[in-house]
Amino acid sequence: MRAPALRELQAGFWRSLHSGAPDAALVAAILPSATLTPAERVSIYQSMYVWRLHEVLGEDYPKTAEALGDGFESVVRRYLERHPSEHPSLRHLGRHLPAFLARDAATSERPWLAELARLELARTNAFDAPDAVPLRATDLHTIAPEAWASVRFVPIAAVEVVRSAWPVHEVWADPTATPSPRDTLVRVWRQEFRVFHAAIDALEASALERLVARAPFAAICDAVVEHVPPENAASSAGALLARWIEDGLLAAFES
Repeated sequence: MRAPALRELQAGFWRSLHSGAPDAALVAAILPSATLTPAERVSIYQSMYVWRLHEVLGEDYPKTAEALGDGFESVVRRYLERHPSEHPSLRHLGRHLPAFLARDAATSERPWLAELARLELARTNAFDAPDAVPLRATDLHTIAPEAWASVRFVPIAAVEVVRSAWPVHEVWADPTATPSPRDTLVRVWRQEFRVFHAAIDALEASALERLVARAPFAAICDAVVEHVPPENAASSAGALLARWIEDGLLAAFES
């Protein structure tokens, strides 16, 4: 009988990990131990593999895991059947979990869980985003008054706005709560090694959208005018810019 090639053994091991049963060809190539059959030896790795991935998803989605309680294990198993780990880094294992939860039966009566997972994914993305040295308020002194309208601010990579039909920031604070639906905008960002999130209003969300699109400051001011009386636009835009600088959201500007 021909000995299986390394590639065949690897393929059999992969099938064993994901099919739920030891691969017959792989089992045939493995010797028994003093206490275990070949199939039992393969089953040890099956169990270890699933529980390691369960641990990874629990670390990336701690609030979602807390909300699901004992049901998190079965959700993980269904998720791995649909989205097995296919990347060398486990960092990417849970990238499809929010979309998966939106369709999974376990969350049909708790639709906010998919949105909670989306917030947790945004927090993970912010943590892993490239570093940037944020602007200081004193850096703006170099901008000439006549140049302000055309200045384009460059945001840090670690900022995102999560739009949800649920108050996901409140669910994140208490995953056992049952929220009422409410359109919510949550800004997620990182300062150094800490990730933050906070609910924001439509004014800031609109302005942030133009900021990320690298629109000139005049366009950001136009977004402000859409939400406040014209006589308050200048002070509102200034307060918004000051808040972004304080939170470290701006990395540079182009004039």
